[in-house]
Amino acid sequence: MKKLLLAVPLVAGASWAGASWYSGTQTQSAYDQLLTQLNELKPFTLVNESYGGGLTRSHAVTQVLDSASADAKVLFRLQHEIDHSPVGVDGGAVRVGAATIRTTLLRDGSLPEVLVEFLSGFTEAEPFVVDTQVGFDGHIDNHLQVSPYRFLENGTSVDFGGVDYSVSVSGDAVSGSGILGAFEWARAGNALHLSPGKIRTELTRISQSVYSGSHGVDFDTLSIRAEDDMNLQATLGSIGFHGDTTVDGDLLSSQSRMSVGRIDSLLPINAFSLETAVTKLSIEGIEHYVDTISQVSLTDAMFSDDEEITRRILDAYAPMIGPGTGVDVALGFSNDGGDASLAYGISMIDETAAAYPVNGLASIVTLRDLLNAVTLEAHLDADVAAIDQTPLGMFMMSPQAQQIIVADGVSYKSDMTLSELIVDINGKPLALEMMLGDKLDTPLAEMADL
Repeated sequence: MKKLLLAVPLVAGASWAGASWYSGTQTQSAYDQLLTQLNELKPFTLVNESYGGGLTRSHAVTQVLDSASADAKVLFRLQHEIDHSPVGVDGGAVRVGAATIRTTLLRDGSLPEVLVEFLSGFTEAEPFVVDTQVGFDGHIDNHLQVSPYRFLENGTSVDFGGVDYSVSVSGDAVSGSGILGAFEWARAGNALHLSPGKIRTELTRISQSVYSGSHGVDFDTLSIRAEDDMNLQATLGSIGFHGDTTVDGDLLSSQSRMSVGRIDSLLPINAFSLETAVTKLSIEGIEHYVDTISQVSLTDAMFSDDEEITRRILDAYAPMIGPGTGVDVALGFSNDGGDASLAYGISMIDETAAAYPVNGLASIVTLRDLLNAVTLEAHLDADVAAIDQTPLGMFMMSPQAQQIIVADGVSYKSDMTLSELIVDINGKPLALEMMLGDKLDTPLAEMADL
């Protein structure tokens, strides 16, 4: 009996070790899940360089590339330490055990000198750490920590509080929250201070790199001091950057908003907002765009003057645009005199419209074709007292402004639309045929080269 009791823990230990070793050879699936998620953080492309399974710990190295093309360059490498538990049973099926993955930057001789110099500013040994928990059921919890950063050179100082952000992925649901650390910059009497920001994310994955839902970051204050030319001092409060995306069938619409709820400065503005909206984008076109851009080097896309690269990027937008696709922009501000708002937008006409091209949008080749297939509108609504406190008040008195703006002493208003080659300004229609003549038949390809 004693021998049996003595043997139980030995057998149990041996069984755990065997199962753990099996898990160690199979938990690459957990690492692959993490790699897939990281890969959707375009424009970078991540590929596995090596994976070694062990008894209770595995190791992996990931290359971070500047594109997904065959000749992509390695920007840097990530290293992963993977701790894993034995295999388990979930829903009657044998599954690989849970895993914990710690991801850090691999410091090796391949890092560019400029990057090594930049990394010296982080106050912690690791510039960033991603801790990932992968459960039996595939649920993934990620915790990102970016080290505080400090820089001082030639009288310029930068101080950043780092990032602490957690995000959970369960199936197609993504939920995250965290803190973006305070940021300070100073040089020769000029300074900027941004308070910590609160990050939130609530998304649902639709397809690769396409999500619906909301995300945003909010800051309490931003203070600015410029003692050189303008001797400007300002404090901004209740600052927010928010985005919302919705999906209807195979179309996606997205809205973003930047708002400043309070402005204390010598400028005649107490609050400000900027809203943009893109409606009815083709999801298939977005996926095509992402695939196209992923084949372009990040460095070339940002800094190259190569016309071929620019054309590839512009051409990648075309499949996203379809019937009803539109872009809208709205600006607003308030001051002691009142409120002012300006909204303008452009959209492709719907397939049901009489002017819709018989052979589709791809048949648009001239300026006439394009102006027939779009509608444009702009609307101004502002209190006179609000505008007159700003430099815009002088513009409102000009002959050019008086042709398109109606002023009644209380408000400035203007309504302009373009539809079927007719421009309507405050109820007065004008035909583009009369205004532009033969220029309407100019090929768009020629206009693009101008």
